[in-house]
Amino acid sequence: MKLLLSKHRVCGFTFIDLLIVLVTVALALVVLATPRRSTCRHRTSCTSNLKKIGLAFMIWSHDHDDKSPRFVSTNQGGSLEYATSREVFRHLLSISNELVSPRVLVCPSDPGRKPGTEWDKFGNGNLSYFVGVDANETQPSTWLSGDRNITTNRRLMSGMLVLSSNSSVSWTTDIHKRAGNIGLADGSVQQMTDALLLGSIQQSSNLPTRLAIP
Repeated sequence: MKLLLSKHRVCGFTFIDLLIVLVTVALALVVLATPRRSTCRHRTSCTSNLKKIGLAFMIWSHDHDDKSPRFVSTNQGGSLEYATSREVFRHLLSISNELVSPRVLVCPSDPGRKPGTEWDKFGNGNLSYFVGVDANETQPSTWLSGDRNITTNRRLMSGMLVLSSNSSVSWTTDIHKRAGNIGLADGSVQQMTDALLLGSIQQSSNLPTRLAIP
């Protein structure tokens, strides 16, 4: 008896085919997950930087009759004379002894700023964070510092930004992709979306508030 062989090959996965598919899927998952891990890591580093800034301001003020550098003359090591100046870095120079290194003043997600290596060459170009000129430890919820991509016109800003309860405040896409971090006067840090940022301003009892943006 002759066996009749079908001219049509039955299609199916071989072990090699299955292995290739699994490897391809695994690589795709790694690629998709990498930006997310990187974003989370940068956000964590930024939060850590702001906590260090808050602690440095607190240590400085405890050594100067509980007054922040923004309320103390440069003659006593403060930054009062620069309260409304565009030279925002002056406020951070006043706490340089407490910060040790200027590197913590740049957010890893901020491509527009370069980490400083020496305090005598430190400037706005080495600073990713705004300074809340009116922040006060006696009012723990006041904004002490935060990511510089805070705005009222959807674009990066610099100089003095004055916020009131009806300010249309938000984040730009330049640093944390329409999100950001705010360091409070009590040393804590809050991660905020546009909605949380706007809600915080609308509910604040410490208005108007001035932010010096580098």
